[in-house]
Amino acid sequence: MATVEEIEAYCRNCALRDFVNGKGLVCKRTGDLPAFEEVCENFEKDEVLEEMAPPKPEDFPVTKTREELLAEENLPKGVLYAVVASILGAAAWALISVSTGYQIGYMAIGIGFLVGFAMRLGRGIRPVFGIIGAALALISCILGDFFSFVGYIAQDYDVSYTDVLLKADYSELASLMLENIASMTAVFYGIAVYEGFKLSFRPQNQPAGGQI
Repeated sequence: MATVEEIEAYCRNCALRDFVNGKGLVCKRTGDLPAFEEVCENFEKDEVLEEMAPPKPEDFPVTKTREELLAEENLPKGVLYAVVASILGAAAWALISVSTGYQIGYMAIGIGFLVGFAMRLGRGIRPVFGIIGAALALISCILGDFFSFVGYIAQDYDVSYTDVLLKADYSELASLMLENIASMTAVFYGIAVYEGFKLSFRPQNQPAGGQI
C-alpha cells in the first residue's frame, strides 16, 4: 500500500479529492482516506488545477552557458555582413538624398538598424561585436553624407562622379560635411551609433544560475 505522503501527492491532483477537518485529504466517493496500492482506478485529473499551477522548468526553453554561446560566435561573419550593410546603407542614403535634393539626416537611423542587425548574424555576446557595429554604423553615415555631397556637386556642375572624386577640393568638402554634422544631423549620427552597438548582439534569455 502507498504511504500517506505518496497518497497525498497523488490525490492532490485528482478532481475527486476533498478535505475534511480531523481527517485531512479524503476521497469524495467514499468520504474516507484514500486507500490503494499504486494507482487509483477512479483517478480523475484536475484540469483546472493544472492550468493554475506554475510552469515547470521543462516548460522553459533550454538555456545555454556563456561558454556555449561564446563557442557559437562568428566575428568574421558578423563583420563581413555589417561591412556590406554599411556600404549598401551609405549608397542608399546618397541615392535618396541626391534624387530628392534633400539631405535626409534621419536616414542615419535606418543605417544604424541595418548595420546592427547585420552584425548580429555573427551571434556575438562580447562587447567587441557592439563596438564594431557602432563604428561601422558611424562610418556608413559619414560615407552616406560624403557620397551625397559628391552627387550634389556632380549635378550642379554637370560632371561625372569620377571627375568630382578626382578634382574636388577635399578640404572644402570636409568643411561642408562638418557643418552639416554639427547641425541636427549629429543627433541622428548618435542614434545610429547607439543602434549599431545595441543591435549587434544576439538575443539572449535572462541570466539565471550562471546560465544565459
